[in-house]
Amino acid sequence: MTFDFTPFRAGKRGVAMRRPSGFCMAVAIVGLVLLLPAGAFAQPEGAGQLEVPPGGIVHTVVAGDTLWDLSAKYMGSPWKWKEIWELNRFVTNPHYIYPGIRIVIVPSGPREVSLVVESPAAPAAAPETAPSAVSAAPPAAARENYLDVSPDSLVRAGQFLAEKPKGIGKITGGKDPKEGFSAGDTVYLSLDRRIPEGQMLAVYRVRGPLSVPGGRVSSGYVKFLLGILQMGPVEEGRPTAVVRTSFLDITRDDIVSDEIPAYSRVKVVPGDDRVRATVIASRNVNVELATGDFIFIDSGSAAGVEVGNVFRIYRAIELEAGAATVSRGETKIEVARAVVVRADKDFSTLYVNSGTRPFDVGSEARRGVPAK
Repeated sequence: MTFDFTPFRAGKRGVAMRRPSGFCMAVAIVGLVLLLPAGAFAQPEGAGQLEVPPGGIVHTVVAGDTLWDLSAKYMGSPWKWKEIWELNRFVTNPHYIYPGIRIVIVPSGPREVSLVVESPAAPAAAPETAPSAVSAAPPAAARENYLDVSPDSLVRAGQFLAEKPKGIGKITGGKDPKEGFSAGDTVYLSLDRRIPEGQMLAVYRVRGPLSVPGGRVSSGYVKFLLGILQMGPVEEGRPTAVVRTSFLDITRDDIVSDEIPAYSRVKVVPGDDRVRATVIASRNVNVELATGDFIFIDSGSAAGVEVGNVFRIYRAIELEAGAATVSRGETKIEVARAVVVRADKDFSTLYVNSGTRPFDVGSEARRGVPAK
């Protein structure tokens, strides 16, 4: 941004009118303010009277702090950083916080939810001496089911995209001559924007284009998280970063992004049986899919799919009847069940949480669980 302080000329008679020097100084100050990073004004007015929920604490940020690290320290998992951000929305960039600001944190234990949270036990039967006229007992609390997936697994679930995703840059190499980089390595980056030292970034792997069965879309791309970087200093004109964590070796073909996933537990809400879809891909290159895999279907929020919905997976089988064999595709049986962990507009990501036999891409998926 540049500012032109050339004397202003106006008036019909061509009289030159110079703006006072005080005006120029004011414009210069405004220019400097506009050039300051937005985070410099992250702490709101009256921050000394932060609203602290019961059980909460106030943490004063020091150099090197990130919501990612504070989440690991106080929440039991770095992937719960969004819970801290929700309490401190004055922070404009959750992946870069400034020393000196004060943020509210409600610590929690590291325990994760189980698949099923049982309803309270039924009340004991009344003794025989109890009066015959008693008030009706309150109904038992409804049982709530939660998907039992660790934060590390869930944040790597990935997504299916019709268009090839783009990041903000790539890794161009490392301080050590390696083909793959892992936690603790220092890497050099090529970025399309300036990222401040200390900010967290994510690295994603992209597979595709992949051929898609079912006919709704011909091909697409799978994108999933590989690791987390933290920006370091610029060395000899090259931005550096340290690999904070990695699930697989990170390579120069992977993309760098400023979008870091967060963990939220998934409440299971089966949904009705009006949605049918096709399994179009899996996160990993698997020939056979089974319990523990993440898969993608060609139906999303536009069709009413929501996080927590349950899909039954059907596989076509061959049946033998004496010497005759029923042709493949005429008979389908349920072989697995999967829960939606991400619902984009046209595609959804599911976690296969149970199964009786493997299945493959192209299998049918039907939403809902039959009543017992």
